[in-house]
Amino acid sequence: MHRQLITIVAALALLTPTGCGGPVTFKVTGTVTWQGKEVEDGQITFLPEDGSLHPATAKIVNGRYEAKVPPGRSRVEISAQKDLGYNAAMHQNVKESYIPAEYHALSKLTIDVRRDDSNVADFHLPLK
Repeated sequence: MHRQLITIVAALALLTPTGCGGPVTFKVTGTVTWQGKEVEDGQITFLPEDGSLHPATAKIVNGRYEAKVPPGRSRVEISAQKDLGYNAAMHQNVKESYIPAEYHALSKLTIDVRRDDSNVADFHLPLK
């Protein structure tokens, strides 16, 4: 019985990840504008080409964002909504997306994240 317990504990130790940190990420900062104006309230998502890495998402506030992103090439999705005000029938504020799918769900925007914290990526949409 004692030998079986040692074998089980050893097997579990091999399955437990080591180290105290998560995946390696690096700071990416930048600005986002839509039709020449700062995106006041939005979201930017970095989707690594390496499918084993997790996406990174950051809030865009007054045209600026800061994210921790895995190194390498990522596809970038940007979304933002404007507040249309209170809808009495729905008992809540209603929001409408104003950045088209070509910059989020169908985005072809990319970034190559270097292995340092000086990555800057500005997105001035729509692209011309």
